[in-house]
Amino acid sequence: MTPDNASVPLSPFHRIEINEPLRYLLTDPRDKDFSLRTIARKMGPDGRELVHMDLVIAGRETRAAFPLAQRYPIHFVKTYQPWSFHGDPKVEYENHLAAAKILGAPEPIGYDGNSIRSAFLPGSPLSRLSPFTDVQPQERCLGIAQQTPPATLIGLWKLAEEAFGQLEALHARNFYHRDLELHNLVVCTAPVRVFIIDFESAEQEFTGTDEERAELRFTDLAELLRLAIYIQSGLGRQEGPLADAAYEALPKLFRAGLYDTFASRLAAADRRAAGE
Repeated sequence: MTPDNASVPLSPFHRIEINEPLRYLLTDPRDKDFSLRTIARKMGPDGRELVHMDLVIAGRETRAAFPLAQRYPIHFVKTYQPWSFHGDPKVEYENHLAAAKILGAPEPIGYDGNSIRSAFLPGSPLSRLSPFTDVQPQERCLGIAQQTPPATLIGLWKLAEEAFGQLEALHARNFYHRDLELHNLVVCTAPVRVFIIDFESAEQEFTGTDEERAELRFTDLAELLRLAIYIQSGLGRQEGPLADAAYEALPKLFRAGLYDTFASRLAAADRRAAGE
């Protein structure tokens, strides 16, 4: 890599263009990381920062400590403040690494006592792409599904199917995310692919009972299955493992009464799709 080359690898799948005034930091880095921008911050009830997330150009110290930082000098850093009572970054790193190997996703870059580094994924969380996010009461999603263009719903369905397949692959290896919400599914466009992120609460090599395993599986899948029901309320019933799992889980996904409403709407969407 030279200062004249503006295209920098972010992962085995992605690259980024960097502005000329900053290119020198790729070949002549500072001792410490250079922050390109703050991605997010999590604040506590008392107003103190708990977690800080940055996109950085790795400094000399980081590149010396983490070999992958030399290959991917621009990457994501999540830093836990000492007072945040966070989990062990080493465990989070190991969970992330195990999941990456199962799914063929970018491996994490490294960790220290208060932070974890990973490839920056240039995409948007699925929660931001879904028109159903944070809609209350849930019945309103029925009208939204009818008003959303079919092409949008079809695209969301394909993304949901991909995410479902990845979660099932993890579950088949006794790996459970335990904090899987739609904002932890990042959708990248070039190439189009869904990536699962944030393995702070994950558990691998789970050895509990079948009942405990089933409950963990449902907890991981619940938000995705709910999205699948909303989408099918507009498109009609779909085929395949995601459609079957969502329909089977209807009584657990929605409270009594609302379950009947969504079941009826799925039947109506089926009739509408069939031209009846």
